[in-house]
Amino acid sequence: MGWLYKKSEAATTLLIIIVIVFFLGWLINVGQRECKSNRDCGSESYCGSDFSCHSYPTIQKTVVKYNLFWPAVIIGVAIIIAAIIYRQYIPIPKEEKKRIVEEEVPKKTETQEQEVENISEPYYKSDSNARTP
Repeated sequence: MGWLYKKSEAATTLLIIIVIVFFLGWLINVGQRECKSNRDCGSESYCGSDFSCHSYPTIQKTVVKYNLFWPAVIIGVAIIIAAIIYRQYIPIPKEEKKRIVEEEVPKKTETQEQEVENISEPYYKSDSNARTP
């Protein structure tokens, strides 16, 4: 049964060697880093995610100014011209104007005034003394 211990020792040794190789690779990677934080870089650069110093990008601010005066003037003049054209070329006869005004304000007749109910008492009160169950 001695051969069983030799296989487990070989597997353990191989595992330890693999762990040591990964640890040494990590140490080499950490040693090659240029920076860990922004303090490790100069004042005009920052520490990137690849652990190297990068200079700050220059961003130019573009200012856009809109002048809407002339479009507003054009639209206003167009509305005024449209109103003038509509008034000149689509005349409404005087008789029709008169009829339209009369339809808007109807005259009351005597029969309409008489049709108004007497609402001195509410509709649910009755004159009889009948009781409902």
